[in-house]
Amino acid sequence: MTATDYRQENAMPSRKPPATPARILTAAADHIERVGLYQGDHLWQPGRMGDTAPCTVLHAWERGVRSARPRWSVRGEPWEIFQRALFDSLVVLSNQVNGRPVSGVRWRKLKLTEDAYRRTLLWCWGDEPERTTAEAAAMIRTAAALHPSDGDHATPGCPTLKNMV
Repeated sequence: MTATDYRQENAMPSRKPPATPARILTAAADHIERVGLYQGDHLWQPGRMGDTAPCTVLHAWERGVRSARPRWSVRGEPWEIFQRALFDSLVVLSNQVNGRPVSGVRWRKLKLTEDAYRRTLLWCWGDEPERTTAEAAAMIRTAAALHPSDGDHATPGCPTLKNMV
């Protein structure tokens, strides 16, 4: 094997695969399975906890988002695809946690943005007493299965509301 062959074989891929809701959610489930579910709000400090401390469902989703984010040097379409996948993954996951599609009436009554309300749902669901890491990971994986990885990301939102819990 020549030095060039070795470098090509062991080089990092030049581009990440396109972001999809399933990739984001699968990475989130993998992360929470690896580190465990954290419950409570007094000691949780995401900036200081690194990759090994237990995390909330919301933090696991954020880790999944980070894993699918395009490299900063990439411009254009990969970022547009990422933004749609980010939104779709949050919608699918929060709908799964809610047990049905989340109504816009809820966040408007509370004077919250849609994003803030959906993130709050994730935090609260994972913080319920007796919730386990296995339940959290299974819920995230179920949400990932609702949005196929090769889905069309030309328009934001869930593929269909029929396949929600």
